[in-house]
Amino acid sequence: MSPQALMFLKINIFALTWLACFVKGDDIVNAVEVKTPSGWIRGYEEKIEDDLMYKFLKIPYAKPPVGQLRFQKPQPIEKWEDVQGTFETSPGCAQWYFPLPGSIDLKPSEDCLYLNVYVPGKISTDRNLSVMVWIHGGGFFFGAASQFNPVPLVSTGDVIVVTINYRLGLFGFFTMNDPLLSGNYGVWDMIEALRWVQNNIGAFGGNPNSVTIFGESAGGMAVSLLSLIPSAKGLFHRAISQSGAITNYVISKRELEKKTVDLLLERTDCKGREDVAETLNCLKDIPALNLTNAITMMDLMVPLNVSIEAGGFTPSIDGELIKENLAYFKSHDDEAYRTFRSVDFMSGTLDAEGSMAYMGMSPDIQEKYDFNVTEKIPKSVLCEMFAPDFVQKTVGNVPELSKEICEFYSTTESIDAQSNKVCEFIGDSAFIVPSNIMLSVHAKDNKNVNTFQYLFTKTSPIPFGGNPPSWFKGAGHGDEVYLLFDPTYYMQLTEEQVQSLKTEKELSETVIRYWTNFAKSGNPNGENVPEWPRYDVNSKKYLIINKPIETGENLKAEATELFSRINEKGRQRLYHDEL
Repeated sequence: MSPQALMFLKINIFALTWLACFVKGDDIVNAVEVKTPSGWIRGYEEKIEDDLMYKFLKIPYAKPPVGQLRFQKPQPIEKWEDVQGTFETSPGCAQWYFPLPGSIDLKPSEDCLYLNVYVPGKISTDRNLSVMVWIHGGGFFFGAASQFNPVPLVSTGDVIVVTINYRLGLFGFFTMNDPLLSGNYGVWDMIEALRWVQNNIGAFGGNPNSVTIFGESAGGMAVSLLSLIPSAKGLFHRAISQSGAITNYVISKRELEKKTVDLLLERTDCKGREDVAETLNCLKDIPALNLTNAITMMDLMVPLNVSIEAGGFTPSIDGELIKENLAYFKSHDDEAYRTFRSVDFMSGTLDAEGSMAYMGMSPDIQEKYDFNVTEKIPKSVLCEMFAPDFVQKTVGNVPELSKEICEFYSTTESIDAQSNKVCEFIGDSAFIVPSNIMLSVHAKDNKNVNTFQYLFTKTSPIPFGGNPPSWFKGAGHGDEVYLLFDPTYYMQLTEEQVQSLKTEKELSETVIRYWTNFAKSGNPNGENVPEWPRYDVNSKKYLIINKPIETGENLKAEATELFSRINEKGRQRLYHDEL
């Protein structure tokens, strides 16, 4: 077919359906092109058992953040004249390589502001499908949209799923607390991607008035953060925060940001420049790989929680996007919290989120405290390092609080049980209690939108980060993701593991129905799923996801009381220091 004939075909088909389907030689069959306000986008058809799904990969949603656009807010993409979209996944954003057992090579690049669109069944602008936008995790430091193939969500849930990249590490979050280097570029990327979805998803048959953001770990933190940002209001209507809440002190502190700046400039030739403008110009001239390797996550790692000590590599107060430390509630009636309480909100965790403790336990710590993490984590690690470090970073030097934490999580003589207690402290302080706090803020005297909580207790046949130590008990951090996404895209599985996943199909379908029901209506309940009670501040009911599905009330009440008191002391300290 000649180019002129093909263009004629496109124009006529678009006049009827806004869609152009064609066969392209022997390479790709059943390719499809969709005309969007941004331009034509090519995708392809994929058969899933008896269903069809259309994939549109590597769609640019902003200009490449390279050269002079490095350390700048994302620039809106201009309408393109050629056809965008490829048959291969986009690279991950530039990042320090953090190998997990069985992880997939993400082929990172600084030119990375792309998203992927997955559509069930036929493409028609009158389908009005609900849209779910996935924000990947990775500590704001690593990960990529291409790791997450949402075949199960799309085929079972009958929703459009969009997965997005956003800038990571110093490219996404480095700040010098100056308008020229204000940080939060990764969060601005997320907002720009959501704007693109609002403007273009209708061409794929999506409903821009029914958009749900969801994410896990740092992605869950990003979801809760976006829910609090007034300038993001209207770009989405529901939010699912999985194992991540902004109230876990992820907002970096100024003194830690300065440490990050000093460390980076010391390791580059940019130290001692006359002003921020000169420093910025210097940093823009350094090759991306050199910058990536200048500071790694291990430089910033502390025993307890990467987010606490990550300095300029997490969201920060910039006076524009984030105006105050959202880890502490200054007022329940300011604009940020009114924004948060205007969207339907689901948040949940796993019962053993503290698996992060054994996965991130450095050899230096094991040598210092004379233990092997495959055998145990001794009480001394909790009482002499984890607890004091947490208290110091949160409220300052308060030994009595460190002692209280130590005693709270040292109620057993069993070595295995004590090892799990150390992990429990990590899970409670960094994930479960922060989620509880956000849920309570969202639900209090709020009849306008829905609030739901869950707890995963089902252990995974393919544990995130590899097989845990024999003493570890429970569902670890990240162990629910395989129920939503095809795990072969982010893990290399053995044949035995592939077979084991077949036994999880029924639970996967149940979880997907909950998630997609919520995306469609703000309520996860519906046909063929057990009743999920709405969360309220009195009963605090939540769903327990296991086999069988159960319900519970007032999750981790004593731990929530303990860390809420510490949170309040941190809030008082923060705002006292500001005066």
